[in-house]
Amino acid sequence: MSFNPIADGATRITGYGSNVVDMVGRWSDYRTIIYRSSNPGTELLIELRNNEQTPIFSLGHSDWNAPVEGLRFLNEVTQDVAEIAITAIADWEIDLLPEAFLWNQQIDSGHLPLPGEFMIFSSTGLNFVGSTENPMTRGIGDLSVYNACHSPCTGDPTIWVFEFAEACSHTPTLSIREADSDLFERTVSPTETGSGKDSVEVRLQSYEWLQVLTPCRWSAEPIAN
Repeated sequence: MSFNPIADGATRITGYGSNVVDMVGRWSDYRTIIYRSSNPGTELLIELRNNEQTPIFSLGHSDWNAPVEGLRFLNEVTQDVAEIAITAIADWEIDLLPEAFLWNQQIDSGHLPLPGEFMIFSSTGLNFVGSTENPMTRGIGDLSVYNACHSPCTGDPTIWVFEFAEACSHTPTLSIREADSDLFERTVSPTETGSGKDSVEVRLQSYEWLQVLTPCRWSAEPIAN
């Protein structure tokens, strides 16, 4: 196992198999965690634990026989993390990122949103989507959507269409939070699109956040309501 700084306060932890990472004196004001394992059958499960070794945040997929990736925000878990417990049977990688790291990374690389584009956060980082140049984006694993487009915008609700790989039998968990809240408190039921494909629709008000928890490959496309 290795524990290395990336840049600007970010940290990458890599390893193989099950392990416990001591975070005492290492835990900073991390706000985002990205996890990856490229080997099918890794069954990656991650627990953030406090000093009493009590899990305070869990992520990953222990029953998924495919490559695992995903991103979760740590707004509700910014302190009291004493260790990270990883359960896996192959290699894995975890990135711990501070506030605004993903946004600053895009700005520093000259990647700016086009008018009308929204922000999607996933294991590939931050992507802008919704314009004629970038109508949709694809990825794998957990993701989050910020339903506020780059100006000029109408401010109207947006219908998000998510299509999942045909081999995926998991129903995604969809949670919404308001712009002034740190917690995803409202869980919504997926609405089938009726297209005959493994896809769902979610209607979001402007400035709402959507969290999609899934081990599957997906595509996401915003459509004006």
